[in-house]
Amino acid sequence: MTSPKLLESFRTDAERAGAGWLLRMILLFTVLAIVAQIGAHLSTYKDYIGPDPDDVMRLVEVRDWLGGQSWFDLHQYRMGPPGGMLMHWSRFVDAPIGGLILLFGLFLSPDMAEAAAAFVWPLALILPLMAGIGLGAYRLGGKPAVVIGLALGFMFLFTMMRFRPGGLDHHNVQLAVVALMAACLLDPQARARSFAAAGGLAAFALAIGAETTPLIAVAAMGVALVWAVLGQDYRRAAIAFGLAFAGFAAVFFFATTPKALWGRVTCDTLSIGFLSLAVIGGAGLAAAADFSSQRGALWRWGSLVLLGALAGVAALLIAPECLGNPLSSLDPMVQELWLASISEAQPIGKQFEVSPDAIGGIYGVGLIALGVALFRVWRGEQVLAYSLMAGLIAISWIVSAIQVRGMIFTNLLSVLPLSVIVADLRAQYLAHRNEPKAAIAFILAALASVPSVWAFSGAAVTIAVNKVAGAPPEEKEDEDKPACIRKESLAEVSKLPPGRILTAFNAGPAILRFTPHAVLTGNYHRNAKGLLDGLKMATSDPAIAAALMEEDKVGYVLLCLDDPQVETLKEKFPNGFWARLARGEIPEFLEPVDAAGDPRMKIFRVIR
Repeated sequence: MTSPKLLESFRTDAERAGAGWLLRMILLFTVLAIVAQIGAHLSTYKDYIGPDPDDVMRLVEVRDWLGGQSWFDLHQYRMGPPGGMLMHWSRFVDAPIGGLILLFGLFLSPDMAEAAAAFVWPLALILPLMAGIGLGAYRLGGKPAVVIGLALGFMFLFTMMRFRPGGLDHHNVQLAVVALMAACLLDPQARARSFAAAGGLAAFALAIGAETTPLIAVAAMGVALVWAVLGQDYRRAAIAFGLAFAGFAAVFFFATTPKALWGRVTCDTLSIGFLSLAVIGGAGLAAAADFSSQRGALWRWGSLVLLGALAGVAALLIAPECLGNPLSSLDPMVQELWLASISEAQPIGKQFEVSPDAIGGIYGVGLIALGVALFRVWRGEQVLAYSLMAGLIAISWIVSAIQVRGMIFTNLLSVLPLSVIVADLRAQYLAHRNEPKAAIAFILAALASVPSVWAFSGAAVTIAVNKVAGAPPEEKEDEDKPACIRKESLAEVSKLPPGRILTAFNAGPAILRFTPHAVLTGNYHRNAKGLLDGLKMATSDPAIAAALMEEDKVGYVLLCLDDPQVETLKEKFPNGFWARLARGEIPEFLEPVDAAGDPRMKIFRVIR
């Protein structure tokens, strides 16, 4: 039997608020956020593409597609050993960026068209993100929570680079999709159209990037568990979510995957592995909801157990390698000398070692939001809604503890429950203005809900401790870009006959953008052989490096003296190829090329 009271606990008074008022609030905060992002961008402007190498790499991928490369061909032919590498990014992000470039290209020069597209695209994504935040807060806590939630969303946006002009990396798209999906799942009336939208958005998030897989899995399991509890009252919602998830996953798979790769399992894209699980899970949930909703709790729970068993068997048979970390298959040398140095891939333990002052900003807000959600569940307040939020926040927090990049989803989802608690404390303060405790509770809750407050506080504490201990202040890094990623520095390099360049990993995308050359390496795990060979060349005896360069058809060596990776490898391997080259020990198979436009970089031609 279903529980009407439990279903009612999932409903809130937020639906009584006017949709027109909500839309106006969303538009207001969207405009404010866009203005703030433009101001921040112009105040620090150096390039029309964002500073993240992934922003540059996305532009290179879009250029290749617009230049005639097939929609289904994701090879990056100019990165890696001869033959290139197969990228794992989705054309669904390339398409709107490329469309904007073509549109602006009708009346602007090619460079200006790219600049205009890079300016507009990330700003356009602010609206769906704020819509997801506003609607989610609206459904959890009504009008007061909407204003607080949108204000927290504004702060979330302002302190990150993903939505500033030039941000072409796909994470901004994922954030907007996740915000909308969460809002749809919080529909207090469990309407089929909301859950169909949530299922489609879940499939789209999976198609954009597989890093959201744990989040999508928890969302799907949440829908299934709620249906098992409520039965007939949740039947239409479960069917809608399941069919939309399975159907759209299939559409997105066939829309972006070439026929030659239909049977290939990859764990970082929507391959046949994830598609199989999406179809089995989504269609299975829809079938179970249609068949068992009125047959009692035992039938419903039994159906879920059977469905879970089928999905588990499918995972073991079709994609067992995807049950672990897909990066664990990288060579140990690559993991030690490359992956361990990627800041966004660091686990929580490493964060305590290298950036203890940033721990609060990364992990604190999520823990508070999780506590708020669980407390509301314990109190019996909107049990299903807060249970869902607790699950989504918990899995995002766990992912961020494994790789810090997950914190952006944790902090985004935390906005929803925190907007309600801050709104409640504000109401108590307004009702008891003469009580200092009420004011203090409201202020502290508001501040604790902003990740940047934690970050600034951590930095302040670190500075104070260093002063007391007598430690010297940290030196500020040179704000100028490293030489090997600057257009001006690469201008002369671009005039050389095209060839494959061995250089620092960070420089790869910039060389592809500004020159006609190919590069052996870049910060992309799909280029496993290129990464391993590049590290071996940089750290080995020059004779070994020469043999590897012959194998990979390397034509040039570009030594970036101010690149952190070069500095690290020089220190760890003082007799390695790069360290010797930096000391001026030029082997006989290299000749200097007078094409370096910056003293911080040296280029050599490989003699064959």
